[in-house]
Amino acid sequence: MRLAVREGMVPGSTLEEKLDLLERLGYDGIELHTPESLGRDAEDLRRAFAGRRVRPTTIDGARTLLSPDPSERRTGMDLLRQRLELCRQIAATAVLLVPIFGRPLIPDLSPWRTAVELERELLLTELKELAQDCERLGVTLVIEPLNRYETHLVNTLDQGADLCRRVNREGIRIMADFFHMSIEEADIAASIRQAAPFIRYVHVADSNRLQPGRGHTDFRPGFRALKEAGYDGYLGVECRLVGTPTEALQEAADFLRKAWAEA
Repeated sequence: MRLAVREGMVPGSTLEEKLDLLERLGYDGIELHTPESLGRDAEDLRRAFAGRRVRPTTIDGARTLLSPDPSERRTGMDLLRQRLELCRQIAATAVLLVPIFGRPLIPDLSPWRTAVELERELLLTELKELAQDCERLGVTLVIEPLNRYETHLVNTLDQGADLCRRVNREGIRIMADFFHMSIEEADIAASIRQAAPFIRYVHVADSNRLQPGRGHTDFRPGFRALKEAGYDGYLGVECRLVGTPTEALQEAADFLRKAWAEA
């Protein structure tokens, strides 16, 4: 098990300052999503990570793939291809895709197709295209299921896994997020076991979306299921922090290492 954290949660005015702090705290990875980092070219980022323990994990992708505007969809696809190429160049773990927030943007065409049915088929078509880029570059695109209050389209691990099955390419995988799972999954451990072949990355936040250890989520059954599946990737901390950021990140790291060891 390796620990990572969302870039914007880490104190520091530059990526280098954030990496210095994470190395002192014993973290292993950082999720890149800020304009400061993603505005830098690949060579510059490689220099920032050279010789460091902390590695780039996820890179944020695009959020316009399901726009009703064809030009916005093309822009989103182009951006994702750029991020997949960046993923290859800096040896990151994956590019992260959240297909849509909120309500459907595409018109409902019932009784022929509902808006959600149209979105699913459109997303599947786009994923099949992107899977070819992933295969060519040797990288992964990770879909993140979100809870029902944030999106309507991909809420559960099983729904994400179904997309992976339908695309049927190794470059399309999913994330398991403990906060979203605590809302959507009846049994987190059972859901992880069922979707295990497709889980490429894991997010951790407690029941109240604070750092792990500040809510009532028992992470151990889910961690045990990940261990049984042979998961050896990152646990990425993505949450709000209580206390000073440095102390909260240390607290989260200590709690997660203990929970993982006990699982």
